[in-house]
Amino acid sequence: MTLTRSVAKNFTIQIIGRILALFLGLFVVSLLMRYLGPKDYGHYSTAVAFLQIFGIIADFGLYLITLRYLGETDSLLEGEKKNRTNFILSNIFTLRFFSAFIFYGGAFIFCLFLPYSGMVKMAVGILSGSFFFCTLIQMLSAFYQQTLQTKKIFWGEIWGKIITLALMAVFVWRDFGFYAVLSVFSLGHLVNFLILFFSVPEKTALKFGFNFSFWKEIIKQSWPVGLAIILNVLYFKADTLILSFYRSPEEVGLYGACYRILEVLITVPPLFLGLILPKIASVWQQKQHQQLKNLVQKSFDFLVIISLPMVLGTIILGEKIMILLGGRQFSPAGEVLKVVIIAAGILFVAELFKNLAVGLGKQKQILPFYLLTMILSLIGYFIFIPKYSYWGAAWVTVFSEALMFVFTLLLFRKTTGILPNPGIFFKSLMAGLVMSVVLVLCQNFNLIFLILLGATVYTAFLYFFKGIDKGLLKDVLNSNK
Repeated sequence: MTLTRSVAKNFTIQIIGRILALFLGLFVVSLLMRYLGPKDYGHYSTAVAFLQIFGIIADFGLYLITLRYLGETDSLLEGEKKNRTNFILSNIFTLRFFSAFIFYGGAFIFCLFLPYSGMVKMAVGILSGSFFFCTLIQMLSAFYQQTLQTKKIFWGEIWGKIITLALMAVFVWRDFGFYAVLSVFSLGHLVNFLILFFSVPEKTALKFGFNFSFWKEIIKQSWPVGLAIILNVLYFKADTLILSFYRSPEEVGLYGACYRILEVLITVPPLFLGLILPKIASVWQQKQHQQLKNLVQKSFDFLVIISLPMVLGTIILGEKIMILLGGRQFSPAGEVLKVVIIAAGILFVAELFKNLAVGLGKQKQILPFYLLTMILSLIGYFIFIPKYSYWGAAWVTVFSEALMFVFTLLLFRKTTGILPNPGIFFKSLMAGLVMSVVLVLCQNFNLIFLILLGATVYTAFLYFFKGIDKGLLKDVLNSNK
């Protein structure tokens, strides 16, 4: 099988897996929201936001660096490649295992000294297990992505979600309580991790590795990425934590429900970019400027095409979406979702240029942008959240993502001299506006029908405006030849 066909096959598997996992995940979130209600869901959201900050510190950019190091083994002979891959995996797995254990354990201890309720503190302790296994899953997924074995990622995630959904349904049905339903996430991620761990090929020796000189090299390479990601998550999740200090758990729960949808959606771009990033790094090292330009342009077009209808559709259907997921008690979150989804749409495309900064070796140059964005965002949160609650948090989040998009786009242009053509954006916007009119006229229909109708109308008019053709994804993948 050619590289292009392998990449296409693996991308297709990941997309199918992501769609299935997304639906399973939404069922889990729906059960959780309906069972807990806005107040207790606010306690859950606060605990998740708290742990996410420690999780990013534990990762410290190692996921992206793993992709980069594994991508560099492509040029080696088969025997050398196997030995190098084993060496990289064993040492990074060990580094991530112990860093995750220390930071998540430290997160729980630190939380005990903060003025949170007992429910939030216990939630942090219970959910730390889920985050620990997520960290290890991410590292193994990087290996399977680079080696084009994404079928294993697919089955690990799907079985993990199925176990989570089944246990959540039983625990909710039996009314086991707040702490029990949260433990479901740890069990589901444990299943996911075990499937990936025991699926590692026998020729790839995955074991603890303690080559401290390599650890030092990894940390030296990853710290700019890690610091950038830490700054990113500080402005990305600080809003929920700051909201929890100034407002009621109910308000945190409504905002957290919107944010949970955003977090589910933004897992899509990394699937695509995880396959493309190693190829971009390779093309850049080989100074193949035109191929780099083509690859970036097609990637940009693809992310714009899938993000625009998501934003426009949610702006119209936001309240229906939240009522379907959490019931009428979460109806007020529908209006907030219409703002949060704008940030999600921007982040979809911005993620390309954030990853490009790493792929082109510009980790350090991006740090001032993250730092400035974090400072401005925190100032905005402290000014607007006390006065405007989740509305202030949502609009500052939109501002933060837009600012980072501009910064990373300009850095990419300065580095490569390449600026993507925005033509596809305007064609997608025209198709999206037609879709929006249709949705407004038919908004009394069932939500599922409206989503299918919107997708059909958008695709048809995008094709009519010559914004898409059957060869778009093929063109992206052909750039990897």
